[in-house]
Amino acid sequence: MKNLYLPITIDHIARIEGKGGVEIVVGDDGVKEVKLNIIEGPRFFEAISLGKKVDEALAIYPRICSFCSAAHKLTAVEAAEKAVGFTPREEIQALREVLYIGDMIESHALHLYLLVLPDYLGYSGPLHMIEEYKKEIGIALDLKNLGSWMMDELGSRAIHQENVVMGGFGKLPDKSVLETMKKRLKEALPKAEYTFELFTKLEQYEEVEGLITHIAVKPRGDVYGIYGDYLKASDGNEFPSEEYKEHIKEFVVEHSFAKHSHYHGKPFMVGAISRLVNNAGTLYGKAKELYEAHKDLLRATNPFANNLAQALELVYFTERAIDLIDEVLAKWPVKPRDEVEIRDGFGVSTTEAPRGVLVYALKVENGRVSYADIITPTAFNLAMMEQHVRMMAEKHYNDDPERLKLLAEMVVRAYDPCLSCSVHVARL
Repeated sequence: MKNLYLPITIDHIARIEGKGGVEIVVGDDGVKEVKLNIIEGPRFFEAISLGKKVDEALAIYPRICSFCSAAHKLTAVEAAEKAVGFTPREEIQALREVLYIGDMIESHALHLYLLVLPDYLGYSGPLHMIEEYKKEIGIALDLKNLGSWMMDELGSRAIHQENVVMGGFGKLPDKSVLETMKKRLKEALPKAEYTFELFTKLEQYEEVEGLITHIAVKPRGDVYGIYGDYLKASDGNEFPSEEYKEHIKEFVVEHSFAKHSHYHGKPFMVGAISRLVNNAGTLYGKAKELYEAHKDLLRATNPFANNLAQALELVYFTERAIDLIDEVLAKWPVKPRDEVEIRDGFGVSTTEAPRGVLVYALKVENGRVSYADIITPTAFNLAMMEQHVRMMAEKHYNDDPERLKLLAEMVVRAYDPCLSCSVHVARL
């Protein structure tokens, strides 16, 4: 008798950024096919920026996504500065990293408490949790508001930050603002630690255990962080950021507006757990203590460990921002900006966005952008994510379809995807 295959479809994955679905085709003999259907409309940001003056292009790129706008702005500005041969002063770089950390704190807090936690507590969404879990929702909003305020003060607004310019900042906040920021970060640290302890108690599903290749930015100065000039893989390979296309290949798949990516011909993962897999030795402070006490849960073989890794990073980046502010205050007053001579050149910046490695490659000719290539964390992750959804489906295809749908969505949410960022289709 011919085997009958039936689709199990999730038209819209809940509690992620952007619009995408899952299609799982199953039959009596198992799973035939799994597709992550990324139906977020394509956005031609690279093509739009071609021919634009550099400063105009740098105002366009953050519009790729409001959720990740600081990451896009800061990475694009560094790529442009590299292209023209400019290096910002240490205190400017420190303040930019504090701004980036604001994005990290806001994003991680929202993802963990409002997008992930409802699954484990049996709720369809965070609004239904308020009555019973008022403390957790309060912590989520406190951390979110802190990160948003940090971006507002340093970036001029919480989304699409325009205050970051080539050479530095348009203006800097008063010293008292940085002192207040340091005070608020210290007050937030116990909330970050509570978040980590909470997420150590949540299940990491064994169904998706397996070998994963992790890629992360190798941090400058051998201190766990956001910026770096090399990419590091868990197979022991390291290569300059400028060589990313020699090792990572993007390709089109028919069921998605977002491209997939392979590293040396195979899927791979980026994100908080990938940063820890590659760079845990550069942690310090309370985060290092927590990592050493719980590293058996922060394992490289399970994508659900990404949730706990983000919780650990809330602790780390809160402490890191305090230290960076101290470094800047020791040099106060700080000149906000240096003049930048716009010359022809090519630059690549690789940074660690909340969701993983973000790549910007820009070529500048006659003061205008003549080439642009952007690869976002979700575009890197989609092939690996699809593979993990299939692994989950192969273990549960005989279960109640609603149970399978929930588990498939939980796999996707563990990656914290940003689908708006992923569909940056361009023809150059």
